[in-house]
Amino acid sequence: MGYYEMYVCLKKATYESQIPTELQSNLGWNDDDGNAYRPTWKEAAFKGKLGQALTSPNGSYIIVKGQFSMKEGELSAIASLGTSMNYPNNTVLTQSEAQALIQSDTWNNG
Repeated sequence: MGYYEMYVCLKKATYESQIPTELQSNLGWNDDDGNAYRPTWKEAAFKGKLGQALTSPNGSYIIVKGQFSMKEGELSAIASLGTSMNYPNNTVLTQSEAQALIQSDTWNNG
């Protein structure tokens, strides 16, 4: 098993929070002192570790694209962010699902 290219629709609060620890080796980096730094999703996107973030018109949702591992538990960690939440909050999406969301009233009206 390798990495899978997926889209993740994050609610704004999640986007501005730290990535799950399971994603540290993929999206994190070391600070100037050599210590592991676990960034926010926003910082990881800005640093180029994720694709360009796409924000809904009212700012409620942010879609990011990335390569995530099933083997290393990355996809499971991302999927668990959406536990007990309604779609599209913290949802893992395929490309076609992300495109459909962007064209929907949910995306445009939040």
